[in-house]
Amino acid sequence: MKDDKDLFLKRMFEYKAQYVFASVISFMMIGLWACMLRFLEIKNIIDGENAACGFFYVSPFLAFAIFNTVTYLYSKYLVKKYGADLFGDLDQNWLKEHQGFDSSAFGEIFTRLIQCRKVAGPYMLAVIAVTSLIHTGFAAFVGLVYIIAYVFYRETYLDIAIADKVPRSMGGGVIVSRIIDREFTDKIDQLSKNLEQTKKK
Repeated sequence: MKDDKDLFLKRMFEYKAQYVFASVISFMMIGLWACMLRFLEIKNIIDGENAACGFFYVSPFLAFAIFNTVTYLYSKYLVKKYGADLFGDLDQNWLKEHQGFDSSAFGEIFTRLIQCRKVAGPYMLAVIAVTSLIHTGFAAFVGLVYIIAYVFYRETYLDIAIADKVPRSMGGGVIVSRIIDREFTDKIDQLSKNLEQTKKK
């Protein structure tokens, strides 16, 4: 059991490390872009005021796209290394007891997250990169529309789809499976009947 717990914690740490890694990469890329614009401005290749406006408009959407691209690639790496369910080789009874779900729940959440990250990552990055070459204001408008559409996409295909099965380690509060599990509810019903019979006696 100790080995399963240690493996779970190490793997979960590796999973959550992607957010720090992606944040650092996106911050560095935005900084690199700002330096490149400044260099082009110094060389009088582009107008400084327009470059500053373009950076201000587009950088939040670009950072969002880069962040999700990095987490998408990182997640694909984890799938290749551990499999889509991440914890399928661990004691499933232990997972059910301590997380409320077995590895299949982790697998569904993880694969849905990868699909969402693909939409908000490489797809959005390609759209923003192309539209920013046309006009930065237009790119910012496209980025805003894209994010609004993405929020609805994620809500439908991730948040609603897995609302009743989010393990504690992935943000779930109550272990819902213990409430909706038939065996568990049957035990509760039996306990209630026993209490009623005891009261009558």
